[in-house]
Amino acid sequence: MHVIIPLAGFGSRLRPHTFTKPKPLINVAGKPVLGHILDKLTVAGVRDVTFITGYLGDASLW
Repeated sequence: MHVIIPLAGFGSRLRPHTFTKPKPLINVAGKPVLGHILDKLTVAGVRDVTFITGYLGDASLW
């Protein structure tokens, strides 16, 4: 299965956290939101993921 995850947007409702970090990389419960999503998709058997990025799209998960 192939999943497309839209990650674009400024994250204006999460300010001031999203001034320097995109919203998918904000930590919740000890890991980035995107990490929680990818964990669930892995359990569901998803093998291919495409990310649609925008604001701060070149930021790294690591």
